[in-house]
Amino acid sequence: MLFKKPRIGIALAGGGAKGLAQIGFLEILEKNEIPIDIISGTSIGAVIGAAYALEPDIEKLKATLRILLESDVFRDLKLDKFKSVEEDSWFDRIRNRLRISLTFAEAATRPSLVPEIQVIRLFDELFGEKTFEDTELPFAAVALDLTSGKDVLFREGLIKDAVRASTAIPGIFPPVKMDGKMLVDGGVTANAPVTAAEELGADIIIGVIFGYEPPPPGKLESSMSVILRGDELAKLKLFRMLIEKADYVVEIDAGNTHWTDFGMYEECVERGKEAAIRHLDRLKRISSGGLFRRWFSFKDGSLKG
Repeated sequence: MLFKKPRIGIALAGGGAKGLAQIGFLEILEKNEIPIDIISGTSIGAVIGAAYALEPDIEKLKATLRILLESDVFRDLKLDKFKSVEEDSWFDRIRNRLRISLTFAEAATRPSLVPEIQVIRLFDELFGEKTFEDTELPFAAVALDLTSGKDVLFREGLIKDAVRASTAIPGIFPPVKMDGKMLVDGGVTANAPVTAAEELGADIIIGVIFGYEPPPPGKLESSMSVILRGDELAKLKLFRMLIEKADYVVEIDAGNTHWTDFGMYEECVERGKEAAIRHLDRLKRISSGGLFRRWFSFKDGSLKG
């Protein structure tokens, strides 16, 4: 048993448009014949992970997502409204403050800023009626139940419902009501879905993330900006605790990509490739060795006894 080939689990973190880099990461693994036995995902990681688990072919995954991102269904989400413009002039400052004011006004009177029907259409387009039983690789998605405060691990049912719940950014996308639960983006409490990969039976878990450090705070000039910054830092602290459970961590530098910058598809994919290539020797050793994690850890890019 000591020399049994380990089952490799890939835990794909959330990160909005930065998550497109995970495509590049998977591409390098596939081209180098590094086996993926299990995939877990949170938020955008659930989107990428589900699509790849259903059909583990990187070229088909790239074509599918490119078509989706260029579709009217995706454009109808109007995600650009959540991105502030650079404040190079007084007009830009006024426009940003007006946009923020209108967004908060909408948030106070509506359950979400993006209508539910548009989100449903998006995941219908991507996954249709496919279920977890249709996946070629074991897959799990993570969401958070606002009612109980517990993480919810999806391993059965319709893929589209699980991924919609895992990507339901609170306030932006509508919560998913299911079986007495009110489900939102798993990234709130489990942005590193390491436990999910473990529960699927992975012997060694590779976490794919977008950084340990908080982004720049911006201008903390309003009470809301201070509240949001505090929430951001609290989630980051929890994230660091979760990712410590992974056996090896690949950090992708996606630059200053805003979570809505899905137009940076090519750049993000390239960033993912670069990260995978930097770790390629280690990843090959991990996938080929018959080592159990209770004897060895592969964290921080080095073997530790």
